[in-house]
Amino acid sequence: MPETQTLPLAGGRSTGFVQWGDPGGQPVIHLHGTPGSRLERYVDEAVTASLGIRFITLDRPGYGAAEPVPGWTLLDCASVVAGLADHLGLDRFKLHAMSGGAPYALATAWALGDRVAAAAIVAGLGPLDRPGALDGMSEENVAEYAIARAEPERLGRFLSRRRTAPAMPEAELATLSRIPGLLDMLIENHGEMTRQGQAGTVSDHLAVVAPWGFRLQDVAVPLHLWHGDRDTLVPIHHAEHVAATVPRAVLHRRRGEGHFDMFARQRDVLGLLADQPWAGRGPDGRSPR
Repeated sequence: MPETQTLPLAGGRSTGFVQWGDPGGQPVIHLHGTPGSRLERYVDEAVTASLGIRFITLDRPGYGAAEPVPGWTLLDCASVVAGLADHLGLDRFKLHAMSGGAPYALATAWALGDRVAAAAIVAGLGPLDRPGALDGMSEENVAEYAIARAEPERLGRFLSRRRTAPAMPEAELATLSRIPGLLDMLIENHGEMTRQGQAGTVSDHLAVVAPWGFRLQDVAVPLHLWHGDRDTLVPIHHAEHVAATVPRAVLHRRRGEGHFDMFARQRDVLGLLADQPWAGRGPDGRSPR
């Protein structure tokens, strides 16, 4: 496994990040799901490398190596991503997000504008302030978001006192065993995302139910959305709403697939993202250094 590197942040804080795949490839900054950590990634690193992708993952506050940040917002994440790109000497880069990382990717794409060449979102969460946003979502997720909105001070206690892990739909459990290496990666990821208890999940939920601070229709980057129509952790209507609102968005609907099936779409998602042009930046299509 590649080593964890440290990104210094304002106020004496820091976070951890890891680089996977092709060290000289196109830089793609990944924003992990909720909960998650810098260890969340596609499981076959050889495929990532073969596509010429430098896949960069980092911890958000409350997860892994990043301490909690009170009042953390989606747009705060954009500042951290910009700092990471500066730290690595990247003028431009592409974004990738899964599940609960999607709102952060949308915020980053809006805030950083032309610096983001393109973005891909897989099984991504959309705005929760629209009518029907929670329809079809698992009971556990609905309860967590409802508490985050109505009683935010109780959310941490609610998550910590839950005696068992949220029930996983049977179709999702089957996927975990079907994709080689996926369960091992998720177990490894679980250790990092729970290192600070529920702090990261609380931070993410509070950020998502708060006003986002930007409009989806003002996100101008090319955006590809991949989503299974059997997903009950984040129902596909979230991707449909984002695709209908973001001007340059394309939805790739995967029939008969659920949330974790998206990990099997590594070559499809990263391959298409690698093919997205740099809009004239660099004669060979690669990111300027």
